[in-house]
Amino acid sequence: MAEIKADVQGIFSSIAKRYDMLNSILTLNIDKLWRKKAIKLSGIKKDDKVLDLCCGTGQMIDYECKAVGKNTSVIGIDFSQEMLDVGKERLEYLAKDYMFELIKGSILELPFEDNTVDCITIAFGLRNIQDTNKALSEMYRVLKPNGKVICLELSKPNRLILNKVYNLYFNNVLPVIGYIGTGDKKAYYYLRDSVNNFMTKEQLKLQFQKNGFKNTGYKSLSLGISSIHYGIK
Repeated sequence: MAEIKADVQGIFSSIAKRYDMLNSILTLNIDKLWRKKAIKLSGIKKDDKVLDLCCGTGQMIDYECKAVGKNTSVIGIDFSQEMLDVGKERLEYLAKDYMFELIKGSILELPFEDNTVDCITIAFGLRNIQDTNKALSEMYRVLKPNGKVICLELSKPNRLILNKVYNLYFNNVLPVIGYIGTGDKKAYYYLRDSVNNFMTKEQLKLQFQKNGFKNTGYKSLSLGISSIHYGIK
């Protein structure tokens, strides 16, 4: 388990400086729209305590700071110091008006007391965690009663014809573009495989329920290419 974790961590560390650029290219910049919709669905309001897991370069934190206002600090956690370093640079402009903190840590051992967080977000990170059940259990633990978790993940298109076209692009074209952009072929083959091997939308909804979340569900985006999963403690 530790060996697998180190390998995944190394993959993300190796592509940290070009991660944002490649995301925009590979999703035709739609990923920014997905993030905005996830923030809107979260219902984050002023002065909420928000935790962004697998925060990477801080793209969700950008939106969350503006949602909670200037008096509350948004906290991001990621296992890659290289990704966090890029995040600190890209979020530097926010520091004049908003508060945020980027911490290196594990989603499986969150450094927070029980019932202390209003909302947890995680974007494109849950499928990279070896123990999804433990991760969801930790989220549930630190959330306040009636707190909400929002999970944005890649998924498979809803329509059969589109699914075939998507599979052709995702399984064959995406890894090549990723390799050209980063020089790291392994990283983008891992991205492909991590999505293909992850739970279906219905399976993930059931996993939320097994960990105690209520009012669970998901919202498909861009014909099912991405989905927002949610649950309430």
